[in-house]
Amino acid sequence: MLSTVIRTTLARLNEFFFGPDKTQWDLVRIGAAITILLPLVFLGISGNYARLYGHWGMLPRNQAVDVVYWPGFLFLMKADPNWIWKIYWATIAAALCLGLGLWTRIAAAATFFLYVATVQRNLISFNGEHGILAFVLVALVFAPAPQRWSLDHLILKKPLPVKPEAWPTRFLQFNVCLMYFFTTVGKLLGAWKLGSGEIWYQITLSDWFRFPNVEWFRTPWVSWLAVHGSLLIEGSFPFLVWTRLRLPLVLLLIAFHVLIAILFSNGVLFFNIAAIVALCGFLKATDFDWLINARRVRRYPPDPPTASSQAS
Repeated sequence: MLSTVIRTTLARLNEFFFGPDKTQWDLVRIGAAITILLPLVFLGISGNYARLYGHWGMLPRNQAVDVVYWPGFLFLMKADPNWIWKIYWATIAAALCLGLGLWTRIAAAATFFLYVATVQRNLISFNGEHGILAFVLVALVFAPAPQRWSLDHLILKKPLPVKPEAWPTRFLQFNVCLMYFFTTVGKLLGAWKLGSGEIWYQITLSDWFRFPNVEWFRTPWVSWLAVHGSLLIEGSFPFLVWTRLRLPLVLLLIAFHVLIAILFSNGVLFFNIAAIVALCGFLKATDFDWLINARRVRRYPPDPPTASSQAS
């Protein structure tokens, strides 16, 4: 009896980690590339890239050599101030290749290295999205490749994987679950008290909130719903996402992050975009087949039965 249970458990674990993978990796790959590219473009245009990572910026090179380690030390290897711009354009090129699906694995690895090096060069630039994108990029290094909507497949004609395994997806999914689990624990141990909506009331009065003059956002029932709703959604996600509630729960959490991006300032915009990108790792290629089939039936309705078919 015990041996049967053990064999069944091992078989299910093998299927869970090494079974066929149907994840929407194209969404994850393209979303990650965009989330990296847009801030880089804005930093370059505004001049803040040189202020954050330049030899004469917030952390000058002569001070950084004693406190910055690899991979951030890449920025300090040459005394030429233009060296940082070579790293900048290399990061742009790597992220572009990643988004287009050109040499996907190499592009993901190069983007990961250069992205982490950029953050390590000046840790004051670290934000929540950096942590999310780091494990997303690691997952992309090992994800099945090429993907359907990639230049590797469409232009270079590389065949799609015959039997993609699910373990890179599980790596991504476990990290997302841990993120929401510890976020909920941190809130419960902090100022997010059950039975009270006070923390939401305070948040609506902060500079981060886009609509401080809209009074109904801080009414008692909205404050209570905001606090307990976020705790319920984020706290239940790591456990319920493995059940049949996966798709509606993932879509609900994506909508939750879209709402946060609307309500709060641009300081948390890319964090929420990165979270949405990571959540796409829970979407399967077959999740929306019903929608495609319904549209196809509307466009090409079946032929009405003929008299002969009715008679038969």
